[in-house]
Amino acid sequence: MSDDWASSRSSGFTAGGRLITDGGGETPTVPTLPPPDESPTRLLSLSGQAVNQAHTETITAMIESTAPDVVVASDPQAEIVKPSLQRQIDLEILKAGSGMRPDIVAVGAGECDVIALPMGAEPLDTNQIARQQNRSTDEHNTPSNRCVITQAVSLSVDPYQRSATLTGVDSYRDRLPDHWWGEQTLHLSTALRAGFTTNYRSSTGAATRFVGIGTSEADLGVGTTTQTIPATLIEVYSNGAVDVSDVDPQSFGLRGVHGIGATRIEALRDAGITSVEELVAMPLRTLAELPGMGRSSAENIQTAAEARATETVIPTGDDSLPNQEPVFIDIETDGLNPSTAWLIGVLDGGPAEGNYMSFREQAVDDGAHLEAFMTWLTGAAAGRPIVAWNGYDFDFPVITEQLRDHHPDLVDTWTDRYHFDAYYWATTKNGGNVALPGRTNKLEPVAEALGWEPTTNGIDGATVAEIYTAYRRQITSETESDGAIEPNWERLEQYCEDDVRALATIYEHLETAARREPATQTPTGENSSQGSLADFS
Repeated sequence: MSDDWASSRSSGFTAGGRLITDGGGETPTVPTLPPPDESPTRLLSLSGQAVNQAHTETITAMIESTAPDVVVASDPQAEIVKPSLQRQIDLEILKAGSGMRPDIVAVGAGECDVIALPMGAEPLDTNQIARQQNRSTDEHNTPSNRCVITQAVSLSVDPYQRSATLTGVDSYRDRLPDHWWGEQTLHLSTALRAGFTTNYRSSTGAATRFVGIGTSEADLGVGTTTQTIPATLIEVYSNGAVDVSDVDPQSFGLRGVHGIGATRIEALRDAGITSVEELVAMPLRTLAELPGMGRSSAENIQTAAEARATETVIPTGDDSLPNQEPVFIDIETDGLNPSTAWLIGVLDGGPAEGNYMSFREQAVDDGAHLEAFMTWLTGAAAGRPIVAWNGYDFDFPVITEQLRDHHPDLVDTWTDRYHFDAYYWATTKNGGNVALPGRTNKLEPVAEALGWEPTTNGIDGATVAEIYTAYRRQITSETESDGAIEPNWERLEQYCEDDVRALATIYEHLETAARREPATQTPTGENSSQGSLADFS
């Protein structure tokens, strides 16, 4: 699925190529899929810089939407996070390197302990920690999972050798009980770039994993810059699976409404408007008279706000949808610049009752699944429009290139079909035809706002691509091919099915909106439904 790649999911560390750490291991090459029905422990790493630059209402809207179990303060300006938010949110806010004793939060029914190390270098006193949690020492030693947060482990990079060294590990290790140094404990550092992941093997042979949840100050060499991630959501599962994704605070609350930037949000706040719902209820004439607004901008902004507040699709244009029953498709590839489309997922029918078909590669790079897909498309689905989300920029041209490589005789048949990009129609064609309700216009946020619920968890397009690429690497390796481990194809296909059903969900709402005439402004200042939305990217 193409638009998942734009969600800033993070795994590993790349700066023009895979970076190898000195810990005796490489960044994991095959992501671990989480248990299918497990709710993860959710940590939101939030920089003080983000808190300082965004309004409190924006930050609290982000926290409400992401629903973390714990907030972790990270640099820059980590020290201001707790004072700024502790009266605004009903969550524990942890900061590593502060206080005289560790901060501990037990998540769930004791399933995971989240521990922020205090200042200093003294070893932790497990008896004291147990007393803090009103547990016996034995009970404290037996959580299903443990997350330890530190600011003492960072990265030193040699950009010429493309190698890196974890620094501070030995002193950090000396502070922890021996039984905390193993697979049961995940080590999270606010001094490592969000998403950086590496296995570290100590001199004793014990292996453990470090994951970055903050900002690195490592010098990556000429042509690179330090990137500050304002917020990062970390999801930790009992089997060791970890999902890290960047979160933009400016996508939430009033700040997340298309057309509202830093200047306009100040004007709204001066007028007493602090929520999306209040913006919707504001008389249009009053909104248009605010500094830097005007009638046209006011109409567009209010329509975008109404779509969010009501979680509905609101018509803004009059272009028509295809008049025949669509075929919904989504592809899985090996990356943003794909060399293969190893899976084509097809939904024939509606989001709930439609029949899902999976055209999956059975042998690496054989292309037989492409021929099977085209046989079905020209037979049972002959003449019907093919619908994708962001299809013009990804799915459609990728399939065209794959057919050129494997079945050039079928290229014309494919390119002559009616391809319809629902995302382009909604947001771009003739200025856009609807306002969408998601906090972004990517597939899953829009579908979830419309009531769609995924059946898979902890999986995204980047993870699927990593798993497939690792499998293909084994298959094509002379030394690894005999022992190649098959991915859980059923889980990966289920993820693709989720996406096409999400697409069908959105399409149903587009059809409903297209049957309504766009509302017009009345002299009394009632809401309109006009304007365009943000670009996909």
